[in-house]
Amino acid sequence: MKVANFTWAQLKCITLILGSILFLGSASVATGQESDSLLFGDEFDLGEDDASFDFGDEGDFNFDEAEDTETGEDDFFGDFGEEADATDVVEDSTAATDDWGLDNETGDIDKLITRTVDGEEITYTPDEDDHPLDFSKYVKGTILEDTGFTLSLYSPQYVGTSLDTWYSYLDFSFTSELPWHFTVYPVDLSFMIDISSFNFDNSFPAGGTFKGVSFMPIARAEIAGVEIEVGAGMYYPTFGALAGIGYSYKFHSLFASAGYRWNWVSNIDPIGSSWWLEPRFTAGIKLW
Repeated sequence: MKVANFTWAQLKCITLILGSILFLGSASVATGQESDSLLFGDEFDLGEDDASFDFGDEGDFNFDEAEDTETGEDDFFGDFGEEADATDVVEDSTAATDDWGLDNETGDIDKLITRTVDGEEITYTPDEDDHPLDFSKYVKGTILEDTGFTLSLYSPQYVGTSLDTWYSYLDFSFTSELPWHFTVYPVDLSFMIDISSFNFDNSFPAGGTFKGVSFMPIARAEIAGVEIEVGAGMYYPTFGALAGIGYSYKFHSLFASAGYRWNWVSNIDPIGSSWWLEPRFTAGIKLW
């Protein structure tokens, strides 16, 4: 077939068809090369010379090692900062206690209060009684420390047969607590000196009086407010003994009690020995 037989229009059409075929072929080749370069780039060419995923070489970049270096963990569920956490726990536990052994978390340090009494600093906690009627803190270091004073009123209610014809009157007693106190749980032991008055007048069949002051050392045991006391001494000018029981209520340093005391006297002129039982009402102050 000769070119001369083709018309100009046919030749033009054939040229366009061949050009389109060449263009499409070259475009497909170029697109495939660009996609490869865009996906991996020149640095990620999987050829022989630029193998970036060769994990055998020490100089190559290792993603696992880099991740471990930056985060400090072996894997996703690894022990992240385990040593640091253990150290923090130890430091926190030790920080909760100061040099004095006080627990900061429970607020023990805040409980400490320092007062100055007569130039002397006294440290105690708010749990300790700090009421205005707590007088014991004001006498610490003085001769009155751990002492107390009591005033009682009483009158004989029951008497022995030999005292049936004797009249009695209202009497009083003054008691001083001694600074010796012992606790044998649940019993509190204390000692005191009691000075009491007594006054009897005989009306029948013969006159006579029995009056004066008694001096008596007394030991007392107290448990849950119940008091039991015993003593022996002089119902001047004769010898006697006593025993008593009562109940006391303490309000800070102040207290009040009520009970009975039994008294026995060895010789009352002219009737000899006898006894009487008296109800007692007592109020006082304890400085301990």
